[in-house]
Amino acid sequence: MNNKKNQIVAIITAGGSGKRLKSKTKKQFLEIAGRPLISWVIEPFYLHPMIDKIIISLPEDEMNTVPKKISNEFPKAKISFSAGGKERQDSVYNALMLCPEDTGYVLIHDGVRPFISQNDITVLCETVKKKKAVIPITKIKNTIKEISNKKIIKTIPRENLAEALTPQAFEYELIKSLHKKAKQENLYFTDDAAILEHYGFLVHTIEHSSINFKITDSFDLKIAKIIISNNDELRIR
Repeated sequence: MNNKKNQIVAIITAGGSGKRLKSKTKKQFLEIAGRPLISWVIEPFYLHPMIDKIIISLPEDEMNTVPKKISNEFPKAKISFSAGGKERQDSVYNALMLCPEDTGYVLIHDGVRPFISQNDITVLCETVKKKKAVIPITKIKNTIKEISNKKIIKTIPRENLAEALTPQAFEYELIKSLHKKAKQENLYFTDDAAILEHYGFLVHTIEHSSINFKITDSFDLKIAKIIISNNDELRIR
């Protein structure tokens, strides 16, 4: 285990409704290769030696059923659960408030990104201890156009553009204090790094593989099923 105030907690946000997938079952609980998607997301953090605790944010209406199922698959007392809020930012805030007192750093991860690797987690854990805030990115591959009323306004140079991925890693007291501040000021952002950006804190980046994609629609789900079904390493990682 790590020293006091140096514990690393992984927060997995699985509190969304997944409306874009148009399924009766929330996408984080859809089955892939015999397991719910959320299990594939949890596993690399659960097995990683640098992760001391996992907090999973769940939809409030799933709090009486899902924890039992997850605990059956991951039996050690490494996982706890928090109720999700109205927005993703509310869910993260709730989970941050449940982190142990000796938490030094947190990794905040989307509950529908199953392809984060053990090595990626290691690099993030090591880097956040030096930089205080670091996120994975992937470079933009396609040409980007700004449009209005179905017409192109301009082409945006992509050399300095990147997609933000997760898990995003932060010094715990820093991200907790800024989440509190944003909540008090009723400010909402699309990811956790944007909160730091808003309040003037530097966020570092590490380039990751684009395989660490977020499952948002039926096409993404089909690709995820193909990758998992044809990759034995994922089954045993």
